Amino acid sequence: MSSLDIQVEVKPLLPSPYSLSTISYPRKRKYPTCPLCGIIFLKELDLKHHLTEDQWVKYTDSKYENCLRCEECCLFFETTKGYMQHHGKVHETKYKYSKCSICNKKFKNKYAVKFHMKQVHQKTTRRKCPNCGKVFYNKYLIPQHLQKCPRLQRGIIENSLEEE
Repeated sequence: MSSLDIQVEVKPLLPSPYSLSTISYPRKRKYPTCPLCGIIFLKELDLKHHLTEDQWVKYTDSKYENCLRCEECCLFFETTKGYMQHHGKVHETKYKYSKCSICNKKFKNKYAVKFHMKQVHQKTTRRKCPNCGKVFYNKYLIPQHLQKCPRLQRGIIENSLEEE
């Protein structure tokens, strides 16, 4: 067999079966960024595919070194409060029901009681509609109300009548 008889099969280059999503113009969110080259990724999974195994281990160790880790489900938490809320909601099988000291309503954990106290009894989360003055439990309900606020609707109708 001479060297001319050897056939080499040349395969065309194919794109990777997994494409990484990168961010060109980061906005408010803290996107995962490669510590070596500075490429910004949409998801941590994309960064994981970008790095080698050793680099990924170093990245995760440095990122979560000051965090609390839930040993049961391997999640990380930046605050003790966040960890305690997670543990109480997810891993407590026997609920130590907490009661509201004012209305005796039962809750699954003390954090829910604190929120209930703020929202219902202390009324610290309440917000008013800037147009009609209607009071809501929290500020997140106001945009939905503004779409159908009667005073705002009357103002729009009156303005359109004046223009005619």
